[in-house]
This record gives sequence, structure tokens and C-alpha cells, in this order.
Amino acid sequence: MKHSFTLSKPGTRLRPFTGLFYVLLVGVLLAGCGGGATSTPPAQSQATPSTAASPTPVATATVTPVAGPLTLTWWTPEFLSPQAPQGTGALLTEQLEAFSAAQGDLVRVETVVKARYGKGGLLDFLLTSQTVAPGVLPDLIMLDVVELEKAVDAGALQALDLLIDPSVTDALYPFAREAGRFGERLDAVQYLADIGHLAYLTAQVPQPPVSTGEILQGGTAYLFPLAKPQAGTSARPVEGLSRAVLSQYLSAGGIMDEARNLTAEKAPLEQLLSFYERGAKAGLLPPNAIEMADGEETWSVFAQGQAPLAYVSARRFAAERATLQPGFGPAPALSIPADPIAGGWAFAIVTPDPQRQQVAAELIAWLMDPERSAAIARVAGWLPVMPQALAGQADDPYFAFLDSQLSAARSVPVGPDYEDAAARIQTAVLAVVKGELTAAAAAAAALTAP
Repeated sequence: MKHSFTLSKPGTRLRPFTGLFYVLLVGVLLAGCGGGATSTPPAQSQATPSTAASPTPVATATVTPVAGPLTLTWWTPEFLSPQAPQGTGALLTEQLEAFSAAQGDLVRVETVVKARYGKGGLLDFLLTSQTVAPGVLPDLIMLDVVELEKAVDAGALQALDLLIDPSVTDALYPFAREAGRFGERLDAVQYLADIGHLAYLTAQVPQPPVSTGEILQGGTAYLFPLAKPQAGTSARPVEGLSRAVLSQYLSAGGIMDEARNLTAEKAPLEQLLSFYERGAKAGLLPPNAIEMADGEETWSVFAQGQAPLAYVSARRFAAERATLQPGFGPAPALSIPADPIAGGWAFAIVTPDPQRQQVAAELIAWLMDPERSAAIARVAGWLPVMPQALAGQADDPYFAFLDSQLSAARSVPVGPDYEDAAARIQTAVLAVVKGELTAAAAAAAALTAP
């Protein structure tokens, strides 16, 4: 599915073309490089933008338009496209129109909608096309941060260090700066986020626990996802561990270094499994938790009043809290609240053409503007990735809480050791929760298995 724009509103861009690069760009584009103008008439969104969701753009720099017609192709999931429902599509259309007008009406942005995950999804289509049909590859792509590493390992993404102005990445929360960097190279820029946190029914839980010890002492059941996110679903990416388990493991002393490498270690694993063993024996870990992989699934159970305490998705909590009016707090862990593990979506550049890379980078910077990105996050039902984008809601206690949680969050682990570590930890967790092994035996078996 494609959507093209001939754009009309003025706006800003991050930085102008300069020097020899600009001269070369003029020559190349006037010669017809880069896709040129398209004869397809521009499609118009039928939705009416919400006034509250369309703030005045922040002018950060002057704009130097490109010197000739250029069509950028952007692969993106449906929820972040001109076809998206509930005002997102209309607002994104408006922002893309303003970007093109800032480029002298010489840029068109053609969005191609693809499935989020699985066969024919964004990552699958990117890697398949790279091998068999490189001519259909886009200039720009949106990927789940969990799947960035595979795209980077395949050499499918372009380095952004010299394309994206540091002021864009410097403005991000630490987890979002982590998400796009692999080794010494910046390969993506996170745009939308989600985290998990504690939700509780205030009628049943007067004071939320901050540690697993308080859960055991208080005798209140705590629902959090224990299953590994699996393949074969369009609803989520494949991950080694649920983010709830991962954050608990880190809070028990597991180490994830600055490069986001993580390994299975004896002491933190035994501490984590000890809580699971005691909680399972006391009936405080609901049996259906081993069938749930994320905070979306646990929210559905919590919202039905079937769990007084639950680890839930912040996205779902924000969207539905007005009806249920639950309490909220950091997810409890071994001795202190667990720092969240943040997921979400990121921009990456695919095209090897320097001129198209530059314009794609300008588009990223345009959409990453705090007011624009805050507006998209709000109507699309995601969390923004920079404090400035959340500042407009700071008077709401929940969003002030989210700011503190996002400031402490980490991005997902990467690296060659994580898959092995996650498999060992997950095997041990299930053995303990199902009552097949003690905590000590499960930890020993996990660490000595070939």
C-alpha cells in the first residue's frame, strides 16, 4: 500500500546543505537522480486533524530546499502511516506536507505500508529484498528496536553519525540513545516507546509493594509475563525473555554493560529463581503467567479485575486508566524497584545514495522535533522518547511518573551472548515456576547445560 504527497506547508529542517556537498547535490538532482517526480496524483487523507494534536512546529533552523524533484520511499507499519486511524494518519499527513513545503515543494514522501512482524513484515521484506530485489528497497524504514540488530548484522542499514545532527540524539532519553547505537556506530533513531510498570487495584491494595520481599510478606498475588515472546505472531517481535523477567534479573544483580551485552550469572539467577520458587509455592504467581509474554496480555487480565497487582504496558495503562482508575508505580523487584526495559520503534536509513540519505535524515529530524513527535505519540497511543516531548503533560502525576521511569529505563540487550543467556534463564524460570526444580538446582542446570 502506497501513499504519496505533493506538499504545501512551510516548516523547518535541522541543518542546510553546505559547501561542495550542496553543489554536487544540485548537479545530481538536476540530472534526474533519485526517483524524480511521479505522475501519480497525491493522495489526500480523509481524516480531520485534531486541533489538540497539532501543535505549532518549533522552528529550530533555517531551511535550504533541495534543488530538484525527489521522491523518498518510506516503509512503515500501518499504525504510523497516512492510513492510520484515530487522527494519527491525518496528523502525520500534515507533518509530511509541511516538511515537503520546507523543501521548496520539491520533495515527495511515498509511504509503503507493511506488516509489523513475521513473513512479509518490515524486517523480513527488508532482508529478502536486499538479497533478491535491491531495486525495491526504500530510502527510509521504521523498525521495532528489537529487530534493529538483525538489520544491522545484515548490513541493511546506513550509518547515521554524519547524517543526524547530534542535537537530535542528545535530546533523547538514555534508553533511546542506546537503542540505535551498535558498537561505535549510530544505525537508527528511536521515535516511539513503551515500557512496563506496576498497576494495582486501589480497593484491594492500599499500598503498592516496591520489592518482591513485600509481595511475599503481604501475600498478594502478582501477575507478570513469564513466557518468552514467540515467533509466528503479528502482534509482537521475537525476544529472548519477557521484559518483566529481564528487568527483575537485572535488579537482582545481573549486569548489562554499556554495549548492552548480557550473560547468565549464578548469583543473580539464583536470587531471581528463589523469589519465583517461594512465590509459586505460596500461590502468589498466577499459573496463567507462563502463557503471557508481555504487558499487553497482563493488562487484559488486570482490567477484568482478576489480578490485584500486575506488570502492565504503559501504553495500555495510559489509554484505559480513566475507566478503571488503577494505581501505578514502579515494577517491584528483588530489593529495589526494577528499571524498565523499553521497547518501541525507530527510524533507519536504507538507501546508499548520499543525496537521498541527506534528505531522509532531514525528514527524520523534522519528525523528531519535540512538539511534532509528542503529538504523534499522543494520538497514536505511544510514549515519546525525549523529556521535552513529555513536558507538556508534566502536570499529570501519571506522566510525571512516566518521565522518571523513562529516565531510568534501558533498551533491550543485544550481542552474540544474549540469545544463549536468555535461553538458559528462561529454561530455569519455567522449571522453577512449574515446580520441576528448586531454585538452586535450576540455576545450576541452566549454567552447566551445553
